[in-house]
Amino acid sequence: MKTAPTNKKVRELINAVKDGTIVPRPEFQRRLVWSRQDKNHFLDSILRGYPFPEIYLADGSVDLETGKGTQLLVDGLQRVNTMIEYFVGSNELKLTSVPAYKDLRQEEKSAFLQYDVAVRDLGTLTREEIVEVFRRINATKYSLQDIEINNALYSGQLKTFASRVSDHHFFERHRIFSSLDYKRMGDLRYSIGLIVAIMGGYSNRDDVFEEYLSRYNDEFPDEKIVEARLERVLAFLDECGFDDTSRIWRKADLYTAIVEIDYLLEAGATDIQPSVVLDRLGTFYAGIETAGVSGSTLSGIYYKATVQASNDRSNRVRRGLIISGILTGVPEEVILQEFQREGV
Repeated sequence: MKTAPTNKKVRELINAVKDGTIVPRPEFQRRLVWSRQDKNHFLDSILRGYPFPEIYLADGSVDLETGKGTQLLVDGLQRVNTMIEYFVGSNELKLTSVPAYKDLRQEEKSAFLQYDVAVRDLGTLTREEIVEVFRRINATKYSLQDIEINNALYSGQLKTFASRVSDHHFFERHRIFSSLDYKRMGDLRYSIGLIVAIMGGYSNRDDVFEEYLSRYNDEFPDEKIVEARLERVLAFLDECGFDDTSRIWRKADLYTAIVEIDYLLEAGATDIQPSVVLDRLGTFYAGIETAGVSGSTLSGIYYKATVQASNDRSNRVRRGLIISGILTGVPEEVILQEFQREGV
C-alpha cells in the first residue's frame, strides 16, 4: 500500500467538507469523544502554529462524466470537525482558553486559515482496507473495540435500527448509559445485544454481533416486530414504577429484565402485570446485596452473575432463569434444576 504525504490548508479542508469533495465518514471512526478541554487545546495548537498528527484521506467516488471526485476522511474527523465548528462559530463548541474566531485580528484569522495540515493520501482502498487502516492507526491504549469495528464495517438496516434503539428516551430518562458508554459505543453494543437476545436467545458476549449485522445489513424484515416488542416491554417497565435507586437500572439487571419480560409477554403470560413484577422483583432485588458472591442461594448466584463476566452466555442464562422463575413464581429448587438442564 503506497501512501502520499502532502499538506492542505485549514481553509481548503473546511471548504472541501462544505462543498462535499471531502466526505467525513463517521462510520469509519470512533464517536466524537473529545472533551471541551481537548478541543480548546487543539485550537490553541493551531493558533500558536504548533503541529498536530496528520489526517488520512482515501479516494471516494468519481463522476465519470465530469471527472469530479471525492475523498473520504478516514482518520481525523474530530480535528476537522473542531476546525469547522471554530470557523463557523458553532454553539456546540464551548471556548474556554482561546478567543472566538470572530474576535481574532485579521492576521490571526489569516494564519488560522492558512495553517498547513499534514495529510496522508491513502489512494484507492476497499472498505475493508480502510477499516483495517483505521484500526491500525488507532492501535493504542485507546484502541478500537469490536463494536467500533463492526460500526465501521456495517452501516445497514440492523445497525441503523440498533442506533435508534440506543437513542430511545427510556434509556436517557433512566440514565442507563454513562459518558464512557456513549464515547465507546457501549450504548450501541447494549441495544444490539437486546435485539440479538430477543430474536435468537442469549449469546456469549458479542460473538454473534457481526453475524447479525452482516445478515441484516441490506434488509431487516423483522424490524417492525422487534421494535413493537421493545416498545411494549419498555412501556411495561415504566408502568411498574421502580424506584430510581432500584438495581433494575443497572445495565446487566435491566438487560435481563427486558429480555425475560419480553419473553413472557410474547408467550402470552396473563399473570405478568406491572404491580406483580414490581412486587416480586423488588423483593428479590432487596435480598441480593446482602447475599454477595458467595453462597448457593438464588440471590447469591444472581449477584455473582452480574458482577463476574456478566456478558458471558452462561451468566446471562443464569440470570434469565432466575428472573423468569421469580416472575412466574417458580420454586427455588425448580430453578436450580433448570441450571442443570441448561448446563450452566
